[in-house]
Amino acid sequence: MHKFVRSGVLSLGFLTVAAVLPSQPSLAYEGRWCAVVNLGDELVQEVCSFDSFEPCREEALRFGPTSFCIQNPRYPGYWSRPAEPSPNRYRRRGRR
Repeated sequence: MHKFVRSGVLSLGFLTVAAVLPSQPSLAYEGRWCAVVNLGDELVQEVCSFDSFEPCREEALRFGPTSFCIQNPRYPGYWSRPAEPSPNRYRRRGRR
């Protein structure tokens, strides 16, 4: 009986620690391309883990001719800030 009590206290301790520690949601990988696949019965699913068009196209073709690929609107690389113009580019030139 002593072993069962000790293992119960130990497992209760692990559960307490797991409940107290902050948890972070898992992030899915967002690629540049999404395969929009038709699963039938009016079910459509987006799979957005492709870095290039060709693997996306191959995956979409596995689900038939009504599936296709689009650029991923949630891909963070598309929304990066443009480079700042160099200060010399807009310098006013004096008369010569």
